[in-house]
Amino acid sequence: MDTLDTATPPVLKLDEYWPYQMVVLADRISRSTAAVVKERADLNLSQWRVLAAIAEQPGRTAVDVVKVTPMDKGIVSRGTKALLDAGLVRREASQADGRVSHLYLTGKGEGLYGEVLPHVEAVAGQAQATLGAEERTALLATLQRLKADWPEPQ
Repeated sequence: MDTLDTATPPVLKLDEYWPYQMVVLADRISRSTAAVVKERADLNLSQWRVLAAIAEQPGRTAVDVVKVTPMDKGIVSRGTKALLDAGLVRREASQADGRVSHLYLTGKGEGLYGEVLPHVEAVAGQAQATLGAEERTALLATLQRLKADWPEPQ
């Protein structure tokens, strides 16, 4: 006769698991940012991320945007198309490779970005208000080190 194993199986305690806690915090910040961007610019979060990636480095390609944002090709493609259709972004064919297009904000896109940016920064400011300057610096350094050391999924 088999005896029943009454040992308690291991359980992941989510409130003590730091990767989960980071996801929860990131989700809260993303939802707050999405609400601000929707209210101020009538954009969704993916569209805002594409706009911000292009504003940060004009001339990025869609592939570049995928690399710097946590979004897949399809989401970036749809976001870029919506921004192009709205007249916020323009596309220029690459001089080196005609199959590649570089993305730039239009005057309208720059204006909208400039209007929304302080409100998006205020969301981050709300999250940072809990931390002192040294804690913010240490947190950013730690996050950058973790990102640099963590392999990209294949």
